[in-house]
Amino acid sequence: MPVISIIIPTLNEEAHLHLLLGEVAQACAGVSYELVVVDAASQDRTVAIAREHGARVVETVAGNRGHQLRLGAQHSQGQYLWFVHADVQLAAQSDLGQRLIDALETGAVAACLRLAYAAPGFFYRFLATSSNWRARHLGLIFGDQSLFVRRTVYQQVGGFPDVPLMEDWILSRKLARRGLLKQLPDRIIASSRKYDRHPWRVHFKLMWIKVLFICGVSPQKLAQIYYRKDR
Repeated sequence: MPVISIIIPTLNEEAHLHLLLGEVAQACAGVSYELVVVDAASQDRTVAIAREHGARVVETVAGNRGHQLRLGAQHSQGQYLWFVHADVQLAAQSDLGQRLIDALETGAVAACLRLAYAAPGFFYRFLATSSNWRARHLGLIFGDQSLFVRRTVYQQVGGFPDVPLMEDWILSRKLARRGLLKQLPDRIIASSRKYDRHPWRVHFKLMWIKVLFICGVSPQKLAQIYYRKDR
């Protein structure tokens, strides 16, 4: 039985997935692991690439990231669950998988990595710094920071909710109530693609969505706002 289940939600990620799966193999060298790719009806070679790397592929419909992550956990077998977005890069040493395990074995309830962006400029430095501060001090681990958690703890708090948005916020708050969420110093490099055209506009839109969520707006309604095309 694998020690770590690496769960990757995908939708048309052929441009990123091959590189990520190679980096995951390096990061988990020396640790038994499995790859579970949960694909939301990709129209490119995403599924073929996943299978070429030996991943178990679970296919579902598009439009619900929380459902993808929850489904991936249900189809996995590892003692530890590592949720990784397909468009990130792991700037890590080969023993990262073991060090994530060590973080949980020494008292952390869950762990994540230190966010960075490959794109240059003040905006992306600000975004990474504020995201890392939020994870360390507010106990909010968002998807790009790759949540790592023991299966038993994940199950005890109910896992990822089956919602189209804010699933990472909901789960990380439940985990934070149980104890320390540790951020390792290893960098994970996130894609800037959702910010590329209008970075500050997208950022403020996301901040507004978080405010609405705190005020009680449902994830379903927030998803409509999030995916609405800005003119």
